[in-house]
Amino acid sequence: MSVSDLQKLGLLRPESKWDPKHTRSFVPRLSWMFLVLLSICGCIMIALGDGGVVTWVGLLIFSVSLVCFVCMNILSVNRALLHEDEGEDESGSP
Repeated sequence: MSVSDLQKLGLLRPESKWDPKHTRSFVPRLSWMFLVLLSICGCIMIALGDGGVVTWVGLLIFSVSLVCFVCMNILSVNRALLHEDEGEDESGSP
């Protein structure tokens, strides 16, 4: 989807409210790197397991790390929105 498509659907803010600075990420880097490493290990186990128990353990590890990664990013977006709302409250803007 293009930016214009997202604007038409009402999923983006108006350009006048865009922050020119890069917004801070609320994803902890150490947790993110650990999950990436865990996912890679799971993929390697899936490939080398040859359909046996190691494959299923690798699939379980990969699935759990994927779910944790998605949840961590959803929480990060929620924290960013909360942080943004607090910033608006402090500045006195509605």
